Amino acid sequence: MQGFFALYTWATASLSPIFRWVRFFNWMPVEYRDMESAIDSTSTKYVPSERDVERCISNGWWDLAQRIVLLSHEEGIDLSYIVRQSVQRVQKHSSDLLKLLDRHHNKVDVVNTAFQWAESPYEIFLAVKFSNRWSSPGALVVSNESLDIEGNMLRYVSTGTQSDKPKRYQLILELFDDVVKDETKVSAVSMGRFTITLKKARPGVWKSLTKSREKLPNQQVWWDMQEKHQLACDDFISTLAMLD
Repeated sequence: MQGFFALYTWATASLSPIFRWVRFFNWMPVEYRDMESAIDSTSTKYVPSERDVERCISNGWWDLAQRIVLLSHEEGIDLSYIVRQSVQRVQKHSSDLLKLLDRHHNKVDVVNTAFQWAESPYEIFLAVKFSNRWSSPGALVVSNESLDIEGNMLRYVSTGTQSDKPKRYQLILELFDDVVKDETKVSAVSMGRFTITLKKARPGVWKSLTKSREKLPNQQVWWDMQEKHQLACDDFISTLAMLD
């Protein structure tokens, strides 16, 4: 009995590599074997091509892709562009698949946009950035934009992508006083930023942007713009004081 088990163990160990090779060979698709045969052909010289290396990368035939790249060096054929492009495509698909492992992958984060503000006696100036902080990177492009102004309420909403994650950008302000809706001006100033100019319904110097007079976490003073209009604000206040 011991002799039988010893013989069985020896036979299994000896034939195992053969079985593994047969299983591997049979498992690989016909297209793979055809490509491998073309590369190994001794009757016809194989010439590396963009089509072949792209096909190998797309199908995950990394061993063949590596051989084609090495042969391209010998033949003086530049495959760098198509190889990089194909690898990046595979990496993107892999990254997208990994994201699906997160059950909350479709959740859209809400970002209160960073903004700066300044004023003149007649207008309010807002500079808005698609980020939660003015000093942080944000989305460069957004879509589905909407801007609603009614009385002293301002609501801006848009959607975009930041760090490959969907975001909903919003700016909701209860202004210190009413503004004239029809006089609103919106301008794109750079990638990821835009400005809003609001006309005050009643001339005045607010000194505070919001009715609550509280500074919001995402709020800053637009100093460059404020300096341009500070003299007009000072003169307006002085004139009111004289009238009183």
